[in-house]
Amino acid sequence: MTVNRNHSRATMIPLPVPATALDRARTGALLAATAAQVIVPVIGPRLGQTPVGEVTKRTPSVVTPPDWAFGVWGPIFGLSAATSLVQALGGGPTAPASRSSGWWLTAAAAGNALWEFVAQSGRYRATPPILWGIVAAAGAAHHVLQRSDRSAASRLAGAGNGLLLGWTSLAASINTADVLLDLLRIDPDSRRGRALSLGLIAAAAAGVTGIVAASHRAAASVAATTTWGLSTLAATTARTPVRVTGWAAVSTVAGGLLARIARTRRVLDLLG
Repeated sequence: MTVNRNHSRATMIPLPVPATALDRARTGALLAATAAQVIVPVIGPRLGQTPVGEVTKRTPSVVTPPDWAFGVWGPIFGLSAATSLVQALGGGPTAPASRSSGWWLTAAAAGNALWEFVAQSGRYRATPPILWGIVAAAGAAHHVLQRSDRSAASRLAGAGNGLLLGWTSLAASINTADVLLDLLRIDPDSRRGRALSLGLIAAAAAGVTGIVAASHRAAASVAATTTWGLSTLAATTARTPVRVTGWAAVSTVAGGLLARIARTRRVLDLLG
């Protein structure tokens, strides 16, 4: 009887799921894309390209956050790197979160590297579609991670991707406004220029608020980077309409997050 009981217990232990060729291809692609988004801004200037920061400064805009606000890429890249390592090592390649989100995370990281390369090469007008592609990929990853397990790996992926989704949603709107104004030859500081820029800023805030309200995982991560960009812009601009719109947008996103927190018992889930 003892042998049978031990045998029953042993048979209840799940066997490791072997990684498939597709699992290995996905994790390899994610590692490569994650590395590329960090390497491209470093090697680009060494090859004669213009640094991303300089490209941003050269583009007339009334809604671009201050230079130091872009330090937010540090945490985004850090969590992205950690996620790619977790998904590649041990049982990571076969984990549910890896299989559901891995390709979307790869697409988002590859999009970052492509945007950096195109912007540094001087083709700034071609960058809005790339940024919106990043938003779409990060949004898809965010969507599938809502249904994923509650493992630490899943939370890590949700948190890092949430930061990226929140920041690029705002960045894509700003980038689109700046390029449209350039194409239409409209002064960004004119009444029409401000109306277009601030309208897209408000639309980005409304979109992020909608994502936050609909999310039960990583909602705070999404809200954090959007409000960071908006608040740094509002706090440093001398233009009253921009300042008022910025703080109003911050209030909208923050209000959406607070309402979401009030409706959930798992506050930790809202982080990742």
